Amino acid sequence: MVLYVGHIAAAKGAFDLVHAFAAARHGSNGARLVMVGDGSALEECREMAHRLTDTISFVGAQPHERISTWLAACDLLALPSWNEGMPNVVLEALASGRRVVATRVGGIPEVVTDELGILVPPRDVSALTRALETALGTQYDPLAISAALNRPDWDGSARLLHQSLLSALGSRATKEAA
Repeated sequence: MVLYVGHIAAAKGAFDLVHAFAAARHGSNGARLVMVGDGSALEECREMAHRLTDTISFVGAQPHERISTWLAACDLLALPSWNEGMPNVVLEALASGRRVVATRVGGIPEVVTDELGILVPPRDVSALTRALETALGTQYDPLAISAALNRPDWDGSARLLHQSLLSALGSRATKEAA
């Protein structure tokens, strides 16, 4: 199962994902795409998916506490957004031991390495199709994915934030002195 979690909108890559998944489905060993979320383009996206394939399901918005159940059930998270910061669902998927196919935008490339997933340019349906086919055809160890995610504990996060703030203050003090 390929899982999408997010707002169903063009800028989130929802239409790109439906097109790419429909094109890749023949080589995807019977995979299904499940789209979790709602949004302004939900009905249009659902209609397009229905025209292209019968292997895409829309389950609507889900409570946050249920997302972990969906992540546990999937083989792969897909997030083909055109713009992002650092989406929590990517971190949650990796922490759950699931590989990610996403776009090379925002903070995603800082987290998703070649070991953890595949990154594609935004709005490139052909590259997204190839990435889905590759990811669905590649075996991986969920424990290794989770272990490879470089995530500090709460104390480590606090130390990193503290260091970052000190660095920012030091840069500002250096500029003011000059």
